[in-house]
Amino acid sequence: MKATYVNNLMSSFYLWLDHEVLERGEAFINYSGKLYNAPDPNFPNKQVYGAPFRQWVYDSSIPNVNIPSGVFINGSYVARGTSGLNLDFNKGRAIISGNASTNVSASYSFKEYNIYYTDEREEKLLFEKAYSATPKVSQVTGALEYLDIPYPCIFIKHKNGENIPFAFGGEDSTETIIRCIVLGSNSFSLDGVISILSDSARKVFPVFSPQDFPFNYFGDFKSGNSFNYKTLCGSQPQSNLVHIDRVTVSKLDEINNAKINKKCVAAIIDFELSDVRNPRVY
Repeated sequence: MKATYVNNLMSSFYLWLDHEVLERGEAFINYSGKLYNAPDPNFPNKQVYGAPFRQWVYDSSIPNVNIPSGVFINGSYVARGTSGLNLDFNKGRAIISGNASTNVSASYSFKEYNIYYTDEREEKLLFEKAYSATPKVSQVTGALEYLDIPYPCIFIKHKNGENIPFAFGGEDSTETIIRCIVLGSNSFSLDGVISILSDSARKVFPVFSPQDFPFNYFGDFKSGNSFNYKTLCGSQPQSNLVHIDRVTVSKLDEINNAKINKKCVAAIIDFELSDVRNPRVY
């Protein structure tokens, strides 16, 4: 099915949110270390080696990040795109064709806040969904499994939307609410995310077309060797911009999450967006 406006809006919001938290909050950690065997049934004919951290930074517009361009296999460097190597930035892993040694390592930056799409109810996310905190370096013992959803994290979901008549000729203002459910490991970190996102009210970001989104089926770049969010934004026309009208925050009490088996802190942040467009033009 062809991507809809909501699909493109949600994907564009994901890229904007990721960039905002990484750049303004410097919410990443540079790390080098071993990748561990982590089979994935979606890639039965590949060897998958994963990191103990879920998402790697992929945006070269973020200062001081270490974006991997390959991995080391048996001490020899192998670049992505060669020897059947793909890097999955969203799950933090290397997907390798053929037989590979268990001695696989990489150097990368991982996010302090992973970002996930969701359509699940807030209660399930807050009390059941997140499995574990990002491990401390001294606690690293293996890779995350392919379905693991570690926190700290931000879940984003399309809450609701409405087209309101704006001008003659079929022009509407598309009003959308996107909800972010933020799970943090401590109040200091959570307050930092709340401050950054609260300050984004009255900012704008572009809605990209499907061909502009950077990832392929493997979670690697579709083309080229890098992705720069600011460069992509600079290439968009003014007509593609969405305005963030309002940001509202509800900070929650400490939550005893059954899956995490420890308390975490959380907040719900709603973004009210407006976009003047012609939805009935084909």
